[in-house]
Parts: sequence; C-alpha cells; structure tokens
Amino acid sequence: MKGQYKVIVDPRWGYRRLDPLPTAEELDRFYREQYYDLLAAGGRAPELRRLMQGGEEAQLELLWLSKTTWRDIRDVLDQHMSHKQERWLLDVGCGPGHFGQYMQEGGWHVVGIEPSTDAAEIARSFGILVYDSVEQCLDQAKRRFDAVTFLNVLEHVLDPANLLERIRLLMEKESILVCRVPNDFSAIQECAADKLGLEPWWIAIPDHINYFNFESLVRFLEQLNFEVVEMFGDFPMEMFLLFGDVYVGNPEIGSQCHKKRVAFELSLPVEVRRNLYRCFAKNGLGRDCLVFARPASSEHL
Repeated sequence: MKGQYKVIVDPRWGYRRLDPLPTAEELDRFYREQYYDLLAAGGRAPELRRLMQGGEEAQLELLWLSKTTWRDIRDVLDQHMSHKQERWLLDVGCGPGHFGQYMQEGGWHVVGIEPSTDAAEIARSFGILVYDSVEQCLDQAKRRFDAVTFLNVLEHVLDPANLLERIRLLMEKESILVCRVPNDFSAIQECAADKLGLEPWWIAIPDHINYFNFESLVRFLEQLNFEVVEMFGDFPMEMFLLFGDVYVGNPEIGSQCHKKRVAFELSLPVEVRRNLYRCFAKNGLGRDCLVFARPASSEHL
C-alpha cells in the first residue's frame, strides 16, 4: 500500500499530507480489518494500547498521563476559564473516555464525539454523553463549549480544516481549542533517520493522513483565524535512537524507552517540566505538539 502514496506539502495549508488522499472506503476497510491488530502489536497509538490492556501497565499509564499531559491541559483550561462556574468540554475523538473521566474529576462537564461503537460504550460507562459524529453533535447539542480538545485526531482526518470550521460553530468567542498531534518531520527525527539509515518510520499509511510540526500547525490554525495562546513540546523520543536504543521495529526496546521517559517526567517538578517543554515547543522539539488556541478577535487580526 505504501507505494500508492507519497507525502507532499499541502499547497493551501502548508502541512504535509498523503498524496493522493485515501478514500473514505479505504479508511473504513483499514480500520475494520487491520487497525486493531496493529494497535495490539504496538504499531499504532501506544498510549491507547497501554490504557486498554488493563492491569498494572494501564494504571501506570493513567498515573503518568494524569500528572503530565492531561494535567497540563486541565490546568491551562482552568486558568483561562477561572471566571466560569460551570465548564463544558467537548472531546472530539474521545475514544474510551479516560481523558474525559479525568476532566470530570476536575469539575468539568464532558461531552464526547466518537465513531467507534465499542470505545463510545466504554466512555458512556463513565457518564460521558457521546455523539457518534460531528454532524450529530451539531444537530443535537443544546450548548456551546468552553473548550474543545482534539487529542491525536487531526492527523487522521481527510479534511482537518473543514472539521475545525464546523467545530468552531460549537465554540464561544473565548473558548479554547486544544490540539495535540505528532511532531513529524522534526529535526531530531530526520537526524535519527539519517544516522541510522532508516526510512521515515513515523509515516503510517493510510491512517496517518496529515503530518504536522509546530510551525505548520501554528500556521494552519492562524490561517483558520485562531490565535495560539500556549504551546508545549514533550520528550523527544527520537533521542533514544541517537543514544543507540533503536526502538524502531523492536517493541521491547520501545517499551524500555517509554518507561525511562515516564520516570524522567514524573521525577521533575511540574513547573520545571512545563518550562522545559515550552522551550522545546519554541524550538520545534518533542515527540508531540500540544497547542492551545482561541478564536482570534478583530483586534488581533
């Protein structure tokens, strides 16, 4: 299948994407027939795989996420919504709802959008109202939301601009948009690929359609009339490759590297880690981009 596609810079939006775009039918067949086998084998969505495995590994993953990425998101949103007595979050692509449950524990009302029936049922067991599509949410939701989260979603969709434009109809003027995407084609990634003589392992066909980095994600959001208010990088996992820990194609080494990353992040005081990762974001570093933005007001245009 890889031979059918190449990666180009989108001529309108400036981020990298597959060319040609896969069809909706091809994506549906992939998710039905291959995706969950790849997930179980560690070839896709490692955070989700660890959470869904259950047991001690899932508990450690929940502890780590709740003290790092999820806490960062909740703290930034709480700061921006400190004047609100009730806070409503729309989590697009909510999956089985672990992040939504975490936000509920922090006092947020959470609504999700999730097309996977099995994942949506798990999320509903946490008391989250889950719509199966953006269209259903637009049609049935009786409110706008103080925050909208896209956690590892935009890389998977055929038309991210159209998706964000539709979701904006569910936001207030002061609402915060949170986007987390893989930081792909980063300087460290390309350095590691060159040193090890590897093909770009971060290209995941056909489900990873779009390939953002900090520069292209910020530019994309600004083109859609959003104003970025905060950014975090995270641990640049490709550093392990430069250390000699070649985890590409070796899940056991990958698991060891992940545990080291978790130990590092849990050992740092929160503000030390955040300040470090803010610096990473400014320099385009980190395995993932975490960007907070709000609809731009006229005085910012």
